Amino acid sequence: MNKIKSENITKVYSENVVAIENVNIEIEEKEIVVIFGPSGSGKTTLLNIFGLLDKPTKGNLFFNGELLNNIGERQAAEIRNKKFGFIFQFFYLLPELTVVENVMLPLWIKEKNKGVKKYYKKAEELLEKFGLLKRRDFYPTQLSGGENQRVAICRSLICQPEVIFADEPTGSIDKFSAEIFFNFIINLNKEKYTTFVIATHNENFLQIASKVVYLKEGKIEKIEKRSR
Repeated sequence: MNKIKSENITKVYSENVVAIENVNIEIEEKEIVVIFGPSGSGKTTLLNIFGLLDKPTKGNLFFNGELLNNIGERQAAEIRNKKFGFIFQFFYLLPELTVVENVMLPLWIKEKNKGVKKYYKKAEELLEKFGLLKRRDFYPTQLSGGENQRVAICRSLICQPEVIFADEPTGSIDKFSAEIFFNFIINLNKEKYTTFVIATHNENFLQIASKVVYLKEGKIEKIEKRSR
């Protein structure tokens, strides 16, 4: 079954700046899809549209067979919270919350405060795997950029979403942490059937991709299926 499907998606910003044009992609359940291209190729724009953080200027977007073009922000937010996970290039951690609180927050929102101790435990388990448990009570401003990126990765994983969207997820972390993240992607994909959509110019992601979408100047150059 298609998790995500785009039909002739185009995004035009002010002053007729075309970010992406006539993009047609089908993302199947359990795929690891890498959107690969240089800076300015439209990767982040496309990722934001797929993740319902932005709307296309024209074209159709489907999730699990449902047309999403005309849904309101409340419905989009509900889908994002229940179905999607996000790893942003710039972290977007809440500075007033501690590390462990930032990680547990999506689960607390999703389950509407049904077991705070359970949320803390799950958050701590993820933090331990990424070498951050000793930082659990620190605030984002007390961490390095690489540490904040690892916290953001833990936050994206805590709800075990159907689809995880990642925008240059290893841009600020060291090689060791990147290896941990690659293994997490492979294991979640294999064991939980999590679908990944990753926008990057890091060629290392090509090794774990089931499909690579090569993007240049807002247009698809080619789509390549790969065996893993």
